[in-house]
Amino acid sequence: MSSKNSSSASVLEHSVEIVGDISFNGNLYLQGRVNGNVVAPVDSTATLYVQEGSEIVGELRAPTIVVAGKIAGDVFVSRHISLKASANVVGNIHYTELQIEEGASVNGTLTRLSAAD
Repeated sequence: MSSKNSSSASVLEHSVEIVGDISFNGNLYLQGRVNGNVVAPVDSTATLYVQEGSEIVGELRAPTIVVAGKIAGDVFVSRHISLKASANVVGNIHYTELQIEEGASVNGTLTRLSAAD
């Protein structure tokens, strides 16, 4: 059986703390702490999952981001961002599509990107 989305996933467990930038492609599940930028190619199908209990201090850039943890930094999303009820973002969010659950916290501006951006 084959799947169109057969990309593998990477997981950074809750006990992991990274100081430095992360570049990824595919799916990345962050459960620990990152002090640095997290970047995926904007023309890829990459998805970043910021799990509940995780914390990122830095800029995020990815096509799709799902946030349930804490982010301190600006977020740039070329496709879709979903903020779960436990999400806490301190920074500006630049997005094409946005979904926010009740209880999510954003301390910053929300800027919708046009197709030309």
